[in-house]
Amino acid sequence: MDINRCYNILSVTPGSTDEDITRSFRAMAMKYHPDKNPDKKEWANEQMTILNTAYSTLMGYRFKEAESAVEYEDHSNRERAEAAAREAALKKAREDELRGLRDEARREHLINRFVQARESAKDSMYRYFQYSLYNFHRRDEYSNRRIYDQMTLSLRKTYHSIKKLTTLTDDRELLDHFNVFGKLVFDFYRASECVNIIDSYNDRYEVDAYRLYRKGDDFLHRAHKELFFDRHNRGYIDRKRIGPDIMDAEQCFRHALRLYADSSWAVESQIKLEYIQSLKSYINLFFTGE
Repeated sequence: MDINRCYNILSVTPGSTDEDITRSFRAMAMKYHPDKNPDKKEWANEQMTILNTAYSTLMGYRFKEAESAVEYEDHSNRERAEAAAREAALKKAREDELRGLRDEARREHLINRFVQARESAKDSMYRYFQYSLYNFHRRDEYSNRRIYDQMTLSLRKTYHSIKKLTTLTDDRELLDHFNVFGKLVFDFYRASECVNIIDSYNDRYEVDAYRLYRKGDDFLHRAHKELFFDRHNRGYIDRKRIGPDIMDAEQCFRHALRLYADSSWAVESQIKLEYIQSLKSYINLFFTGE
């Protein structure tokens, strides 16, 4: 979906904050919900699908284009410009330093930068579970909202740091690690923005679609909580637990897309399915020795 169309559908502008966009999305979701339009349920379902697609597309776009997008509202334009200038100067210094290194030292330098970015992202993912930010009611609390915004900002920085690293090497092994983890970060963020609660149980088709989606989401929650939270606390990954959960989650989302392709939960199911593929690639590449 075209980005300008996404802004128009959600009645927001490129200058709107992420929180403004989320607020507008929720208000419009209430307006177009099938229960609010009992005489036009098919039309309402179509509008909800368009709305969900616009929201997920726009938030994903802003995540990837964060370097040029509007940052959080607690910074002035001048502060943002100064911060951007400092970051640009630091990046240039790092790149100049990297060009002067020999191949072996250059590779080691890239690995160190990647590890720093990866650990920063993993810390953010840990906080997602530590503060139960997957729960939308908890996330909307003032203190938790700030934690979630900080988590998102950290993931954005990691994504762009890793994206930059991919331009500094043609080493296939390094590129595989950079690309797999970068996509994981992006898909984790998209999945975290998916709605996981239902407003009403009046429409049987939507309810059945939601129940199958939620079943898959429960399996997925256990799997990535094991990977980014429980494993950290325990010290090792429980493959006997995470493998079946990922397979069950994937099966549920595939069934949801096949059986309820016209439901308002199809968009979320597709996003979660893409996230599962990223999780599988990440586990296969990074945990071969565990």
